[in-house]
Amino acid sequence: MPASRLLQWHLGWAAAFCLVAAMLQAQEAWERDHEAGAKAAKAAHFVEAEGLLLRSADEARKTATAAPLLARSLLDLGEVYRSEGKYAPAQSCYAEALQIYTRQYGADSPQAAEVLNGQAELYKTLNDYVQAEPLLLKALEIRQKKLSQPDLATAQTQNDLGELYTATGAYDKAAPLLQTALETRKRLLAADHEKVAQTLQALANLIKQTGKAAEAENLFRQAVSIYGKTVGGEHPDYANALEGLALFYSARHQYDLAEPLLARILEIREKVFGPDHHDVGVSLDALGLIKFYQHHCAEAVPLYLRALITWGKIYGEENPWLSADLSNLAKCYEYIEDFAAAEFTLRRAIRNDEKVCRPTVPIWGPTSTISDPCTSQ
Repeated sequence: MPASRLLQWHLGWAAAFCLVAAMLQAQEAWERDHEAGAKAAKAAHFVEAEGLLLRSADEARKTATAAPLLARSLLDLGEVYRSEGKYAPAQSCYAEALQIYTRQYGADSPQAAEVLNGQAELYKTLNDYVQAEPLLLKALEIRQKKLSQPDLATAQTQNDLGELYTATGAYDKAAPLLQTALETRKRLLAADHEKVAQTLQALANLIKQTGKAAEAENLFRQAVSIYGKTVGGEHPDYANALEGLALFYSARHQYDLAEPLLARILEIREKVFGPDHHDVGVSLDALGLIKFYQHHCAEAVPLYLRALITWGKIYGEENPWLSADLSNLAKCYEYIEDFAAAEFTLRRAIRNDEKVCRPTVPIWGPTSTISDPCTSQ
């Protein structure tokens, strides 16, 4: 072989070796960052998780062959963004992940179904059940068709769809989905696994609507106990389960039981998310409502004021969705005989209600307008 040809051959092999080495190095970096990011997300260390998953996505973008790795990073990053209340970035991550998975595996692949499930959960967070339902139905169809035996992925979609049907009052549809999800999870996981707790909580919310108070309370307590043992008492999943129990007590006018639980939930959420998060606003509203129902209206006022600051930062000060909280706050002012503040607050609520451009997506934010137990006695 001529020396020039031999040199070209060696150079070609050297270039190929360097390319393979670079790809392996990029994949190792991706695996390291993605694994650490997923672990941080599971522990509810969302700021850390966001940084690690962003870095893993950057590593995956360095090579064209890493598209599935990129999709995985984007999907997990979307989950983190959703937890943080960063809904627009979450939707962008889901959309890009779905494009990649569809291109790589097809629109009816289990990978695509996982993204559809994530997108649906985002819409559920926004209370946009019209958008969420077809995504969950499609994900369930794919998973049941592709997987011959009931599995954990199918159980997740059944759980999420059951939650949706409970929220929309379709209890007859919710019950079989949640029962099947619970059976699958108990069979494939430990009885005290956090995924079992998730479905126990969903079933408790359903059963609460049917008037079976003792059974619902027992399920709520089971869910709280399991989360406490698995993710710990500082985790937002524990706070969510505790919220279910607290709202159960509130609905039964057991305010002495509900109030300390709601205070604890607020403490957890502020510690994990900071003061301006969606879930913190929900907790402030719930605690304000409890104070109001107990005629502790002076204590309810600062809670509603804080909630309104949170909603204002998220949705805008003049958003009509703030009107319910403004109305509740005005009733509190009226009860403590601060009539000037009550009038000012009511006028602000009326101005917001007169806004023509309402959001097209229903938002789970401020509470609905409450009845006035303080003045109905």
